[in-house]
Amino acid sequence: MYRKYIKRILDIIVSLLLIIITFPLMIIVGLSLYVNLGAPLWNQKRMREGLNQKSYLMYKFRTRKLDSYHLSHRERYTKFSYFMDKTHLNELPQLFNVLKGDMSIVGPRPFIPGEELPKKPPKERYLVRPGMTGLAFVKGGRDISHDDKLKYDRVYCDNLSFILDLKIILLTPVAIIKYLI
Repeated sequence: MYRKYIKRILDIIVSLLLIIITFPLMIIVGLSLYVNLGAPLWNQKRMREGLNQKSYLMYKFRTRKLDSYHLSHRERYTKFSYFMDKTHLNELPQLFNVLKGDMSIVGPRPFIPGEELPKKPPKERYLVRPGMTGLAFVKGGRDISHDDKLKYDRVYCDNLSFILDLKIILLTPVAIIKYLI
């Protein structure tokens, strides 16, 4: 019941509330990024695979300089855009993806379609909507291996529940703070 109906209803309610609450912040972030990086504000190449492997455009503020692939990782960012990436504030527009039904507040983080992956994601991963945050994120995010991310995705898919989602939501700010330190 939770997986099929209640989770989606909660996603709509929570994303709508968070859009209303964070909209002024999104405007400030957008204007600041425009001053720091110029246009476009959105990352243009953010196609992702979601529920049932259906592709969708994931909304996200652009944090890297245009045509910066020849630069070192750190040189691709301004100080402000690096802060945006580290704090994940650049992902606030994904609330619109949640409202549309492309994503969920909690679920496995989406992969790029056609991306070379060391190991193929399990089919269960595509039976749920990808999330803005997830078990793999709170267990280590960018610092854990691809195999560990897939393992945590599988654990999440097998044990999806309101309590697990609530735990992940509560652990997400802690994970972001740990990432900043």
